[in-house]
Amino acid sequence: MRAVVTGGAGFIGSHVLEALVARGDQAVCLERCGADRRWIGALPVAHHECGLADPAALRDALEGADVVFHLAALTEARRPGDFYAVNTEGTANVLRAAAACATPPHVILASSLAALGPCRNGESLGADTVPRPLSHYGRSKLLAEAMVHAYADRVPATILRLSSVYGPRERGVLKFFQLVRRGVALTIGDWDREVQLLHVHDLVQALLRVSAARATTVGRTFVFAHPERVTWRRFAEVVGRALGREPRLLSLPVPVAHVVARAAEWIAAARSRAAILNRERVREMTQRRWICDPTPTVAALSYAPRLAITDGVPLTAAWYRGAGWL
Repeated sequence: MRAVVTGGAGFIGSHVLEALVARGDQAVCLERCGADRRWIGALPVAHHECGLADPAALRDALEGADVVFHLAALTEARRPGDFYAVNTEGTANVLRAAAACATPPHVILASSLAALGPCRNGESLGADTVPRPLSHYGRSKLLAEAMVHAYADRVPATILRLSSVYGPRERGVLKFFQLVRRGVALTIGDWDREVQLLHVHDLVQALLRVSAARATTVGRTFVFAHPERVTWRRFAEVVGRALGREPRLLSLPVPVAHVVARAAEWIAAARSRAAILNRERVREMTQRRWICDPTPTVAALSYAPRLAITDGVPLTAAWYRGAGWL
């Protein structure tokens, strides 16, 4: 099978490429020019450094592909428009290129629960939840899904809305691990907010299953996460156990966090960088529940996530140590 992975040099994409090579597929990494290839440099994969902005170059990269794992996305941006340029218009370009191929490949879009927004009225998020995203990131991913639907008559596609993904090579929760190693854990607001997490190894298997089950997954939208519901208090405890620490739990009040986020936005703008903490992220982080029901997805893929946080966190901590990140 010939498989193209957009964002193949990144956190999730590099793991997908490793899995494809391990099973003998012809793998292609599609990335922006100058992307760091540290995780995939030794893999026997073809490279296309055309990014997502050039439909003609994309068509050349996608021609002959059986499947496209569309993972490339911005999660942080200097300006709101950047989210839409990459996440929405980039997806439209991928679909346009796929439609122009002699035989359009199966496009699997990695979307996010952020496209739906948090739980409301005590209900879990699902494929039929009415979307109410809270951020430009979430809205850009929801519009990317809309592009998939717009091309449904020309490109076979599947949408996979994901919870937060963690594991080796991921930097999003690294700062949390580093603080816990120093004996402190910090959050914003209530420590008992509920989320679901997904280890990258489970996500890779789910993506491969979506591709293998093309006959039953094309045209469908799925939500996917480990079914375990985790409070941030519980997550801090498990990280502490993995690092041999019992962290002191500290909480930044939400109003203070908004002030800090505004200051971070100003500083980042002055330095022409994306703010790691911003007011939209504070709003998303402080919601009571980001919980979905993965049961229909598990049934469709015949695959259930295997790594609860008691398994996945120690694996992640061990990798961080080995990489010198802790």
